[in-house]
Amino acid sequence: MSVKSHYDLVIIGAGPTGLAAAIEASQHDFSTLVLDDQPAPGGQVYRHITQNRDQRQANSYLGADYWLGADLADEFLQVSAELLSESRVWQITRDRQVFFSRQGAAQKVQAGAVLIATGAMERPMPISGWTLPGVMSVGAAQTMLKTGGGGAEEAVFVGSGPLFYLTIWQYLKAGFAVKAVVDTAPARMRLRQYLLALPALLQPGLLLKGLRWRAVIRRKTDYHVAATSVAITGDRSATGVTFQTADGQRQTIAAAHVFIHQGVVPNVNLTMATDLAHRWHSRQLCWTPRTDMYGQTSVEGIFVAGDGMGISGAAAAALSGRLAARRIVANAKGSPLFMAPIWRVLKWRQAAIRPFLDHLFRPPDEWRVPQDAETIVCRCEALTKADVVAAVALGVSGPNQLKGYCRAGMGRCQGRMCALTIQKIIHDHNGGTEEAVGYLRVRPPIRPLTVGELAALAHEDASG
Repeated sequence: MSVKSHYDLVIIGAGPTGLAAAIEASQHDFSTLVLDDQPAPGGQVYRHITQNRDQRQANSYLGADYWLGADLADEFLQVSAELLSESRVWQITRDRQVFFSRQGAAQKVQAGAVLIATGAMERPMPISGWTLPGVMSVGAAQTMLKTGGGGAEEAVFVGSGPLFYLTIWQYLKAGFAVKAVVDTAPARMRLRQYLLALPALLQPGLLLKGLRWRAVIRRKTDYHVAATSVAITGDRSATGVTFQTADGQRQTIAAAHVFIHQGVVPNVNLTMATDLAHRWHSRQLCWTPRTDMYGQTSVEGIFVAGDGMGISGAAAAALSGRLAARRIVANAKGSPLFMAPIWRVLKWRQAAIRPFLDHLFRPPDEWRVPQDAETIVCRCEALTKADVVAAVALGVSGPNQLKGYCRAGMGRCQGRMCALTIQKIIHDHNGGTEEAVGYLRVRPPIRPLTVGELAALAHEDASG
């Protein structure tokens, strides 16, 4: 597909947010380009949906919510929006030039408006042994199910949260034997959580669904609740999981495959690299871009929608994509926002359960910072907690100063797997607030880029 030099709207991300926004913009005759790094639309939530949609019966274990993505993808394929898959966006400028690489060559397009819909990523869970072969995130385990029906027999799942329970339920429905589930969520709710459950009653279906998942898991697995002090054992690969039970006993479960998860956080590397204003979300313990209710950021014409602006779930993310697209259209054409108030109410209703979930599955400090000093914190640079603490003790005040002392956060992932952990270590040592500690300064390109790719961009500029 040939790419034009200018589009009314460029959307980064083809998950539920990006697809919904592209549909809305296209219906208002906006030239729209969607860039996504995956081979097909759907994002993580609806991954592989276009390939799986004709096999609903065979893949029924993925659940009814997953198949909602088929209708969204079908609607998207009927509109004029263009999708450029396997495209890695590595820079957005303040004047809305979007740079990306595809098939070994870098390209750029000019956008009238940009919508960043890069969604969420799993929160790092740096427990002892998390870098051993045989250990994967729960999101990766779910990806195996969605892309080929694959999985690991006799795996142990460690962690908590909605995605955690959903994936275990899917594994069981798919016929995989789950050796054990080590649930790190508290065994009992506190008074504040009961109070927060009241607005969550606006989504009774979601509450009942979660209870049903946990009931199946309790019945069909070796289930341990309120586990603490979790560590993964092994030398060259994972051999088991040790933890402290709710009654204070130390227990070990042998396993060659361990799936870990401690919630999701917005994927902010692109928004950080674009130099958008961010704020610390004290309830979700993560950074989010500062936006208005429509997703407009601190830079005119650049919007953020979906879980990238704060975790709210797939349904609310799709509505936020439509809201952002409608605001972009209204800004350009001066047209009224007829449906916007309704969508805002629907989005609020869909997200009403989030405060309850955020508090119920709030990760304790021992999951945010390793207990063992020899646990790897920065995977790219192979730095342990002891390495980072020693550097901080020299007088480091923030993550960016830390780079000069021990290279933490300077690897290929650009801090995706360590930034929140490093921030918490510095906060624990220096005190103050986590917002004051700050985040790693991310600079483009946010993805590894070859000289050959840049040469293709230089050639395009010369010929233009």
